Amino acid sequence: MKPHKELFNGCEIEISDKAILTINNKPIEYEFDSPTNKWSTRYLPYSQYDDLQALAKAVVANTVEFSTATE
Repeated sequence: MKPHKELFNGCEIEISDKAILTINNKPIEYEFDSPTNKWSTRYLPYSQYDDLQALAKAVVANTVEFSTATE
């Protein structure tokens, strides 16, 4: 996998060449479902994503742990 690093909603997303995903240096566990070619994580149960970048952005945008939104 090609390494990728970006800043999204104030969080640093990094995907290493060994497919290790971190958000703000915290490792994010995920699973790949071969039959569907989709990625998922316990942070967002019942959701699947086409790639690790989309999964990481969804975790940042939709979890309290990484969300920087204020009410």
